[in-house]
Amino acid sequence: MNAAISAVLPPVSAVEAMLDAAYETHRRFRHGAFGESCPTCHVPAGELCLARRSVHSARRQAYRARLARTELVPLLAAVAR
Repeated sequence: MNAAISAVLPPVSAVEAMLDAAYETHRRFRHGAFGESCPTCHVPAGELCLARRSVHSARRQAYRARLARTELVPLLAAVAR
């Protein structure tokens, strides 16, 4: 069974390359947590955390807090009040 599974999965180096590309894309376009500066390692928004292939939990929490404060459609929110 392991031989069948390993035949389907890409090699580890390919997975690492995909992860690097995904993080680089998120960093470049400031998607998700990369749109916030990191309070843990103090890198500015749009930069990778100093921990490789990891986003610090404080940075994710700052991103989620900003999402909670942001109104999706401000004009409709004003009418609904």
